Amino acid sequence: MTGLLLNARFLMRAPTGVDRVAEQLVGALVDLGLPPGFDAFHGLRPQGDIVLPEERPKAVTDALEAPKSSLKGHAWEQFYLARTRPDDWMLSLCNTGPVLRKRQIVMIHDAQVFRQPESYSKPFRLWYNAMQPRLGRTAQVVLTVSEHSKSELERFGVVPPGKARVIPNGADHILRIKPDDTTIKRHGLTSGRYLLALGSLAPHKNLAMLVAAARARKDRSVPLVIAGGGNAAIFSDNGITASDDVRLLGRVSDAELRALYDNAAALVFPSLTEGFGLPPAEAMFCGCPVIASTGGAIPEVCGDATISLDPSDRDGWTAAMEDLCANTERRTRLSEAGRIRVQQFTWRAAAEKLAGILSDLPRTSAGQSSTAPANGTV
Repeated sequence: MTGLLLNARFLMRAPTGVDRVAEQLVGALVDLGLPPGFDAFHGLRPQGDIVLPEERPKAVTDALEAPKSSLKGHAWEQFYLARTRPDDWMLSLCNTGPVLRKRQIVMIHDAQVFRQPESYSKPFRLWYNAMQPRLGRTAQVVLTVSEHSKSELERFGVVPPGKARVIPNGADHILRIKPDDTTIKRHGLTSGRYLLALGSLAPHKNLAMLVAAARARKDRSVPLVIAGGGNAAIFSDNGITASDDVRLLGRVSDAELRALYDNAAALVFPSLTEGFGLPPAEAMFCGCPVIASTGGAIPEVCGDATISLDPSDRDGWTAAMEDLCANTERRTRLSEAGRIRVQQFTWRAAAEKLAGILSDLPRTSAGQSSTAPANGTV
């Protein structure tokens, strides 16, 4: 029998979007049950404290072990995980993994660092440029989250053509989060009378364009509210200042985010490119209308259930925000269309696809001769 071994290094940092995907996908897989031939599920993490343990799924944290090792961070991942429990299949779901380990299923979410290098620091770019293409070649199975990401990973030589398998993200986790009902009043907002954006100053998130579009509206009584992305000083250093019509909330909890989705007039999501686009899917599960960019994989997620705009069309974004804020009937139609659209993006569906891939993996020991077929099948 063979074990499934989670690379849980991501638990040692504040959770990012890819970390949330890993947590939800693993939790859904544990709930579904391991495929025949897998006798155990374990997670390995470095020594130290888990960051925000109260926000991590119990299915993940209950299975964790922290073996004694002096290694930390990338060194722990590349050297310790490369040789530990060689007969188990390792599951690395957050863009990185031990490049010397072939008996591994790795998820590479997108090719953003290659497509939009200016969004990342030089050390980050150098590391990903050196590590990811090798990981894409050596890992026996490579997963990604959209057809767009698969195409981009192949285009930039990160994954050989035909190797990557697509498992779209789920987003229904947002419905399991109890909203913090104090959020709207605490931030001086009115239900149904603000536009929500999720903040990041990475250039590909295109926030500067969105703020300019919001400030070009004739009627700015419905503010643009930006959640996340650091404090007001960080935004100010990048030319985005707070005002009555642009509010900067800073980091928000999951419960606060749920409340913001529930009460927004719309989510506005202007990214130049995305490997998937989780916020629009979360918003649609909450019945929040969405104005979304046509960049990257966003159309795969949103279909025709949102207002879709070219991310460079500032005037179009201004007009769309003005029109939607003034049109209750259209907001209702988009809310209903969005709820229908996202029913396909559940973690149960994602876990079933992963279980199917795991079922086809060889169960012989790592020392025996056994390889997965090429051309995207396992």
